[in-house]
Amino acid sequence: MTITSDIRFELRQVTGIEWIIRDQRYASHDARGTVARIWRVDEDHCEVDWLVDTCLPTRYVCPANVIEDLHRTVSRSTKPVPIPHFAPVGARATERPE
Repeated sequence: MTITSDIRFELRQVTGIEWIIRDQRYASHDARGTVARIWRVDEDHCEVDWLVDTCLPTRYVCPANVIEDLHRTVSRSTKPVPIPHFAPVGARATERPE
């Protein structure tokens, strides 16, 4: 079973109780492409072993929730808003014609 919620990330079922999330930016043989390992502990929850630095939880109800949460977190990560820069106040005063 493979669930793709984003072109970048893919949820792949490895066994009956184990899944991985792959980052599609890396080749299939590149170990950096594995973002997380997930396994079902019981009917009510799964454990996640994050292989990348993230602040996401390690317990979820199902694997689909893991990739949804990852997708939501990554989609919020954007470049910072540029801050306009102005010349120092003293520099402006010296540039004025007298």
